[in-house]
Amino acid sequence: MQRLIMDIFVDKDACVGCGLCVKDCPMHVYELQNSVSVPVRPNNCMGCLSCHEICPAQALEHRGIYPARRHYIDIKVCEMLRKVI
Repeated sequence: MQRLIMDIFVDKDACVGCGLCVKDCPMHVYELQNSVSVPVRPNNCMGCLSCHEICPAQALEHRGIYPARRHYIDIKVCEMLRKVI
């Protein structure tokens, strides 16, 4: 699967430091640093946006990904999961 080029932003004022994005990200993009999520490996992001959807504070923003691209990614992720299952 090709990697996406996108910018990932964390609103440090909104982030509650729950760590859900850290636990949920299959590509290990995030780490908690000083109780704030930090995208330490943004180039690993495959654009599934699971972190964005699980964030209770809506503190994550991904720039450079659009709904049509998201649908394509969902299809590719499903194909990968079928191979594993």
